Amino acid sequence: MKRKGLIDLGQILFSNVIKKKASPKAEQSTVYTGNWQFTDELSHRKHCLKITADLRILIDRRELAGQVESLTNKELVFLDGYGYHLRIDAVDGKPISVYDEADNRVYELVEDATTDTPKCEDR
Repeated sequence: MKRKGLIDLGQILFSNVIKKKASPKAEQSTVYTGNWQFTDELSHRKHCLKITADLRILIDRRELAGQVESLTNKELVFLDGYGYHLRIDAVDGKPISVYDEADNRVYELVEDATTDTPKCEDR
């Protein structure tokens, strides 16, 4: 009977540790969740950036293959399928810029209030 009690106690403690570690990521992801726009100054094209609650990244309605490498309240680092990083910087709880390692360029982000009809150009 004591062994079963210890196992149950261990499972409860372990599940509480897992829950506590998972919650900061969920809180931090809300900083980045939303629709944003940026303009490529070279081509003069406007692009849409969408970040979902589960941290999927879409540019111009196309999901990028890859994974989030790190996440804080100030920075989200995403490694794309080609091995390049996208770094999204945030200040005061809002994303302000995206750095694209592939182009070695920084793009200023502007919040897109029109979530139903993004103003980005289709390709």
